[in-house]
Amino acid sequence: MAETPSFLSRLFSVKLFKKFRFSRKKKDANRDAPLPEGPRVRARGEGAPEKPLHLSERQRPIAPEEDPYLLKFTAEHPLQQLWNLRRDQAGWLPSVEVTFANIGEEKLLTPKEARRELPGLRALLTAEATRRLKEAAPPPPRLPGPGGEPPEPPQIDLNARALVYTASDKLTAWTLLLPPVGKGEELNQADLLNAVRAAGVTYGVDENQLAVIPTLEGRYFHLFPIARGKAAIPGKDGEIVDLFPREATKKFQVDEYNRVDFTAANTSRNVEEKQVICNIVPPTPGVPGRTVADQEITARDGVSVPPPMGRNTALSEDGSALIAARAGGLEFTGQAFHVNPLMEIDGNVDYSTGSVNFLGDVHVHGDVCSGFTVRAMGNIKVDGVVESSTIEAGGDLVLTKGVQGNNQAVIRAHRDIYAKFLENCSVHAKENLHSECIIGCEVYSDGAVYVQSGRGAIMGGRVRAAREVAANAIGTKTELRTSIYIGGLPIEDFETAQLTQEITDLEQQLKETERQPSSPTKAGRMAKLRMRISVNQLKLSQYKKSLDALDSDSGRRPAGRITFSVAYPGARFHIDEALMKVAQETRHSIATLFEGEVRLLS
Repeated sequence: MAETPSFLSRLFSVKLFKKFRFSRKKKDANRDAPLPEGPRVRARGEGAPEKPLHLSERQRPIAPEEDPYLLKFTAEHPLQQLWNLRRDQAGWLPSVEVTFANIGEEKLLTPKEARRELPGLRALLTAEATRRLKEAAPPPPRLPGPGGEPPEPPQIDLNARALVYTASDKLTAWTLLLPPVGKGEELNQADLLNAVRAAGVTYGVDENQLAVIPTLEGRYFHLFPIARGKAAIPGKDGEIVDLFPREATKKFQVDEYNRVDFTAANTSRNVEEKQVICNIVPPTPGVPGRTVADQEITARDGVSVPPPMGRNTALSEDGSALIAARAGGLEFTGQAFHVNPLMEIDGNVDYSTGSVNFLGDVHVHGDVCSGFTVRAMGNIKVDGVVESSTIEAGGDLVLTKGVQGNNQAVIRAHRDIYAKFLENCSVHAKENLHSECIIGCEVYSDGAVYVQSGRGAIMGGRVRAAREVAANAIGTKTELRTSIYIGGLPIEDFETAQLTQEITDLEQQLKETERQPSSPTKAGRMAKLRMRISVNQLKLSQYKKSLDALDSDSGRRPAGRITFSVAYPGARFHIDEALMKVAQETRHSIATLFEGEVRLLS
């Protein structure tokens, strides 16, 4: 039976087919030949059998890094088969190299973008090459020729063809030329331009490139960029350019005797009326782009930033700046700048002035006498001595000469407290406490307590801090009991206990009032009592939430510590639930919690 002519013999001549088949057989024979053995070594002892070197004993080949721009094909791929046919017809042809990054050309894609585009390009080339092979294959002959031999297959002539691939973002287009088959015609610039337009690529077309491609020797089976769109440029968001730092720096000068000059302390930043606090940069509109298909790409406009406008601040006429509406002390809280009015008292807070309750900052140039109160929403600074009085600051509290409390003074600050000395008073610092000496005080701090400047001594009383207590000396040589507590949130624990007791007292008053005869006075008093109970219960629930959150996070927080230069007998260190009593004078150590016990680290 006569052998059925293959596709190769039908497409070209029988002679060309035999030549191609012979060359393929030779390649297959070379491929099936056994590989030469690697270097061998002789084992110890004469006559020992040889063994090949282990791969670890040889010089391992280094695999080349995969090219993210290159599209690889197997020998059976339709595009590779088209190349084989063209090579046999032309005698020589550069190898297939489909890459988004040809040598000497600008890389239009990043490696990540190229990896994203390779599957789409492979699908296009596979489909078009398969279609091209089917077009080039002649139909099988129906009747044998004279002598029973198959007739010569008819000649198939196909013109060269241009494939156009457009990136997924529609910003770049490439072309790949397939060679003619038989006596088909080559592509010229006009044919290439028509193919590009038929693919819908009409914007950003590089006509100079289209004129050069048909003249290149290696124009087939290579990727050439032919069009580039214009990417959309998103608008820039507005921004705030601060002229004052949002976090006020708190630095105090220390002299050669390690004493802090509290008289120079000033935690407020003063601004004048209409002074610019920050500049407001408006957003910019986006610039639309254009795809290679001449379609507009919308661009995102920039987003404006709300100005950090707080109390006593205003926008300038053109809205480009935030200015101070009045002179005062500048602070940043609650995501906004505020200008607090400044109240200055030249003398003492006494019967001549009465108690002070102010919405801004307060600066007392004299003393705060016994029995009087100074409250402010902002910062408070007292140049003189604080006696048996109450001081409460919504910001920082600076006491230049300290406190002589006589066990009646109450000192509170919602941020930091700086005091020359604290004696026989109750101190509450929401953040940190800095002092040179603490004597017989009840101290609560949700941050840290630092007593390291000047004398740096804590003598008597109880000091509670959430994170750390650092002092030069703790206790006295006379073994005065001095207790240091680390852990929790001392202020919130104190407030919780106070609110619980107050709610209990109010509920008792409410029960006693209910027993009284009905009257308008009774109804009004009961309404006030219920209101106070409701408010206190709301506060209590907030404190409990904070404490519960702290307990849930206790496993991830580092253990607190107590740092000292000397600790005397009578000092007691409490860290969480553990207790250590100092039995003898101890120097230069750190007390911390280790395996549930308080231990000293020298």
